[in-house]
Amino acid sequence: MSQIILENFRSYSQKIFEFDPNVNLIIGQNGLGKTNLLEAIYFVATGKSFRALSLRQLIYWGKDMADIRAQIKDSQGGDKELEVQLVTVRQLTTAKTTRKFYLNGVEKTRSHYLGLLSVVAFQPEDIRLIAGSPTRRRHLLDEVLSQLDWHYRVALFQYEKALKHRNELLDQIRLGKNLKAELFYWDKSLIKNDEIIHHYRGKFIQSANDFFSSHPDAEIKTIFLNFQPSVLSQSVLDKNYQKDLTWGYTSAGNHRDDFSFDNLNFPDQYRNLEYWGSRGEQRLAVLALRLAQIAFYEQTHQEKPILFLDDVFSELDPNHRQLVIKICQHYQTFFTFTSHDIDPLLPSAKVINL
Repeated sequence: MSQIILENFRSYSQKIFEFDPNVNLIIGQNGLGKTNLLEAIYFVATGKSFRALSLRQLIYWGKDMADIRAQIKDSQGGDKELEVQLVTVRQLTTAKTTRKFYLNGVEKTRSHYLGLLSVVAFQPEDIRLIAGSPTRRRHLLDEVLSQLDWHYRVALFQYEKALKHRNELLDQIRLGKNLKAELFYWDKSLIKNDEIIHHYRGKFIQSANDFFSSHPDAEIKTIFLNFQPSVLSQSVLDKNYQKDLTWGYTSAGNHRDDFSFDNLNFPDQYRNLEYWGSRGEQRLAVLALRLAQIAFYEQTHQEKPILFLDDVFSELDPNHRQLVIKICQHYQTFFTFTSHDIDPLLPSAKVINL
């Protein structure tokens, strides 16, 4: 990415940033827009925010439209312009914000836009992947895989659609307004798309574990992702029918998947880092997962992702700081810091002062 142009995005009314193809340091005190800039890069790549609860929050206060445009190079070295527009439409007491995606000025569907640019984000809140809810870990899997493969994106969309309709239908059956036989179509859709989703999730988990086991760092070598998939089949749906009917909720399927970060050097009953890992061990585990994500992108996509690290060095020991710096020399990378203290570690980086 050589340039990004922001209009009415977060704290930026109008701003153009020029980037170095290698390492970029974004430096400024808290509240000056460092994370907002990273969020814009992430948003133009994925169409999603890594922190906003609604699209409306991304638009500059008092405005109804935002625009983010990025100049990038494709794998053949050609120039491309990626653009995402946010537009808020107001009707009486309601307001709805929508997205539009463009490639070189031509509007694209989201499924055909995603995958044009991949990003890997290292953030302080990544630590919540270990101790947070299973939903957060499933979102991580969706974040990784949705950027890479349209089959996954389509399957996830179709699965969520079928799950919503099935759950609504369970409520209607319980009330005597519909028949059990009407579940047939949604059951088949769930099973078909669940199989696709689990294929890709399992592929990523295996790739990450292979990355850990072959890594030269002795601490990373001990990390293992323990995947706990909730696989669907017709027999599972039939077995759970009475329970699902009572709850009005489908109790099995990839929306119930989870995985834990384990340490293979710990005794079996004490491997889960959520309960038995130190803060440092947990921080290293999520760092290692992001490194595995980078490797997976390159293996499957044959293109290098953009990396950004939002004030994450403070919790890494010197050895693992050096590991990150060494890896980042091979990618376009964005670091955020509140001061220039880190400059000596990255002497050739472009400095962007906010």
